[in-house]
Amino acid sequence: MYRFLLPFLFFALMLAGCASHNKDLDKQIEQAQNIHIITTTLASPVIEKRSKNIFQAFPFILEEYDVRGKFSDDFYNRLHLVYTARAIDKIDFWKLQKEPKSLDFIYVSPVWIRDFKKVSKDLFEDLCYSYNISKQEQKILKKWVAQGGVLWLESGTYSTKYDIFNKHGEIATATIDRLIRQSLQGVRFWSYPIHTHLFASKNLDPINYVPTSQTFVVDSNKSVFKDIKRLKVDIRNYLQNNFVILSKPLVVDKKGEPLVTMVQYGKGYVVSLLPFEYKDVYYDGELLRWELLFYLYDRH
Repeated sequence: MYRFLLPFLFFALMLAGCASHNKDLDKQIEQAQNIHIITTTLASPVIEKRSKNIFQAFPFILEEYDVRGKFSDDFYNRLHLVYTARAIDKIDFWKLQKEPKSLDFIYVSPVWIRDFKKVSKDLFEDLCYSYNISKQEQKILKKWVAQGGVLWLESGTYSTKYDIFNKHGEIATATIDRLIRQSLQGVRFWSYPIHTHLFASKNLDPINYVPTSQTFVVDSNKSVFKDIKRLKVDIRNYLQNNFVILSKPLVVDKKGEPLVTMVQYGKGYVVSLLPFEYKDVYYDGELLRWELLFYLYDRH
């Protein structure tokens, strides 16, 4: 009898354990029914469209349109200039010859030292050659300026630390330094001498460097634009050599060095300036460009 009783007791205990487990499971399910799953939708980031609309046509910013702008909407809403501008490497000069009024501004940016070709003592020819602009196209460009166009130069030469190596595969900093310095030596822009500004980044070691910047305090008494107080050049390359044409000064710093100049050529102008930073609201790089734009626009 004990042989049949033991299996029966074991089976009973199993049922009791299952019943207890089921009761616990029911309680857990009942509690789970009281849990509310809350889903949230993160708000999409607000994209400032004003900058794209305003700066899409705004020249002289290396085709970067992510500029927020340092002024209020009222300021930008009052801007009612109608003009067209394009970088020099995007110009169809044959079309420009037929339709000179199709462009108001042509912008020339700095040239990588390995692309820069010094073919003469005329920096105008050197820049054009470096941008693969033929002799005939150069004549079209000069005639376009004479007819009332504005050639806007924020140009020069530049190099990173990793653009030129010696035969042993080592960074040739001495060669880079020599080429950058010599690129603008002994040249004039047309018949005008130039003034150069050599900018260098901060070396960490023989291989690495970090960007830096140089600020300029404007002498308002010697400058046409009285609202321009401080300007800054961001030095992101290892070495860069920028220039202004020694002609009519529009902005001068406290040391008496020209920062923005202008040459009148026929009915048009050639403007030269350092590549001033234009996003930092604590400097006047953006305002300088607006004031210069209005200044030139009014002279047409």
